[in-house]
Amino acid sequence: MMENKKFKKGLLFGIFVGIAWGLDSVLMGNVGKHEIFTNLTYVLSNGVSKTSFEFSPLVTAFFHESFCFIWIACVLFFTKQLKHVFYLLFKTKKGKATAIAALVGSPIGMGAYLLGIKYASAPYASSISVIYPGIGALLSYLILKEKLSLRAVIGIVISITGSFMLGFNPTGDVSPTFVKGVAFAVIAVLGWAMEGVMIGFAMKHIKDEDDIEASPQQLLCLRYFISMISYAIIVLPIINGYPLAMQIVSQGLVVKYAGIAILGAFTYLSWYKAVDLIGSAMGTALNSTAALWTIIFSAVLFQNKITPTLAFWGVVIVLGVFIFAIDPKAFKENK
Repeated sequence: MMENKKFKKGLLFGIFVGIAWGLDSVLMGNVGKHEIFTNLTYVLSNGVSKTSFEFSPLVTAFFHESFCFIWIACVLFFTKQLKHVFYLLFKTKKGKATAIAALVGSPIGMGAYLLGIKYASAPYASSISVIYPGIGALLSYLILKEKLSLRAVIGIVISITGSFMLGFNPTGDVSPTFVKGVAFAVIAVLGWAMEGVMIGFAMKHIKDEDDIEASPQQLLCLRYFISMISYAIIVLPIINGYPLAMQIVSQGLVVKYAGIAILGAFTYLSWYKAVDLIGSAMGTALNSTAALWTIIFSAVLFQNKITPTLAFWGVVIVLGVFIFAIDPKAFKENK
């Protein structure tokens, strides 16, 4: 009876992850259409002015990741775990490895994802991005020589096929920058997949002191901290993004990003809780339903049209992730 309650609770957390990440993506995409990103003039470092800012999603990614760090840090502060986050970073090998992986997963992965939303729309970018666990498994097979079952290969092939069909066979009214958006979504997939491979390598091969333990929440907080710092001191100066960042703050748009980041923070916290209760396989599979929730929220909240092609291949992608992630035999035994 107790195990059944635990399983149901894990399912609820997993379902919430998909819903929250889908809503996060749609809201970020909608705020990205604000006139501040198209009607203001920016002066570049060479003195040339322009009336649009192509890399504005990288500035919004800075606010999203920064507020995610702040909210999760608040949770850890009140549970007296925040100090340990910085201990992991400066005193442990696994903490440093997590920091390096975060540089791949966030500035590259998250930045490319938001660029994908800008140029291809949230439903397409989200549907393509959820295949990253399968790509991560392929990279782990090639790089770390980890085993890959026939079932997993079939699931990966199905999800990649769905993403390919979405990216190269869109229907309805799509943006002229659609192909560019798909390219950025693919970069996001590779970034998040490589982050997973690097974390997997660190957890398996890097030996640390036996008495040092780190909770997933602490490692997540560390990831967001590194992400925030990397955007602040590397990404924004390179793209000359601080003028736009100041405009976002002065016009109050920053409040919306702070609110959306609450969704982002609770998405990851809920995902870790779901993994703890029902395992990483089911947690990963339920996380992929964000692709479908993004399509639904885009239609319900902002009247975006759901084309038959988008709906069909979105379902195919999620089905492929479920096949890849869940071993029916193990699932039956656990149940």
